[in-house]
Amino acid sequence: MTRNDLMQAYYIDREIDSWKHEDQINQISEKLEQLERTRREILSFIMSIDDPQTRLIFKLRCLNNLTWNAVADKVGGMNSEYTVKKRFYRYLDKIGA
Repeated sequence: MTRNDLMQAYYIDREIDSWKHEDQINQISEKLEQLERTRREILSFIMSIDDPQTRLIFKLRCLNNLTWNAVADKVGGMNSEYTVKKRFYRYLDKIGA
């Protein structure tokens, strides 16, 4: 899982919703399957994070597409925008993503 993959989660959801409203389902079913498979991989990656605070940061940033400031507000605990951002990127560096 790469940083780019994770940051696409929000937009994958939007694209899936967009494609589902098209009339030519047969032509787009393969694309929908690919998008849904990628979304499942992203969810699986986020759920595999052991630390609950780090997992929450990834969920809020990648799935909810919140700004770093909004992530810090939701996480609470006197965390700043810088703190949650640093924790996010340190985790990715730790796993080599």
